Amino acid sequence: MTEDPLSRPVIDHSAPTIARCYDFSLGGKDNFEIDRAAMAVIEEHVPEAAVLARVNRAWHIRATRFVATQAGITQHLDLGAGLPTVENTHEVVHRSLPDARIVYVDNDPSAVAHGRALLDDNNLVRYVEGDLTKPTEILADPVTSTHLDLTEPIVLYHSATLHHQPDEGLPELMRTYVDALAPGSFVVLSHFWDPGGEAGKLVHRIREVMLTLGMDGAYFRSREQILEFLPGLELLPGNPDDTTGLVPQPQWWPDGPGSTFPGLVPGCIVGAVGRKN
Repeated sequence: MTEDPLSRPVIDHSAPTIARCYDFSLGGKDNFEIDRAAMAVIEEHVPEAAVLARVNRAWHIRATRFVATQAGITQHLDLGAGLPTVENTHEVVHRSLPDARIVYVDNDPSAVAHGRALLDDNNLVRYVEGDLTKPTEILADPVTSTHLDLTEPIVLYHSATLHHQPDEGLPELMRTYVDALAPGSFVVLSHFWDPGGEAGKLVHRIREVMLTLGMDGAYFRSREQILEFLPGLELLPGNPDDTTGLVPQPQWWPDGPGSTFPGLVPGCIVGAVGRKN
């Protein structure tokens, strides 16, 4: 079947995007010179900045593996998934659940184009172009609603997505997603965190540079603000000593040792896994 040229996503090569900068930070190849130049500027001001992407990816892999092996849920909806790169959600899940179905969603035409090209021959995986700030549309999308059965438990991912959205309406947005989930579902969420002090100054500098470069500036929120994005969920302990369920990502590893990254910035992104009972 010949693709309709009018349906192909329009990819802007003239401005950096979050998805491609993230891909570059992870050592991927699906990025342009404008993205590499943007990351060079960010790292010039905050040399540790690029490590945030690696910290989040390592956590995303651990959290995905944990939910797949411990809960055995065979439906996964990854919002703001970005460009397919090393250790994608479906690759991690399929190691223990080879029949699991995965839907990726992103509004970046670069991510959508590459995702569909790479995953087109995988019947268990779909890539949807959509805006994660419109949960009703995402959940009603024909691809999402036919590939996943929303009356059964799913794993919903908001991995490093909400910190690119302004404050207005975010708790209500997440309430809409959580209300739509069947009991037994999980939410996997990570978010930039402002811990104050010297680390807080560094993360605010990252935001300022991103805005200067014309990208969506990341919002480094407080723990209290981030917890509002997990309404009514039972948060799993991040490690044997954790009683909150929301911890800096290097410390989140319920079934293994924590990970180590140098500097102050790696502690400025937190992760949580919540279960809907």
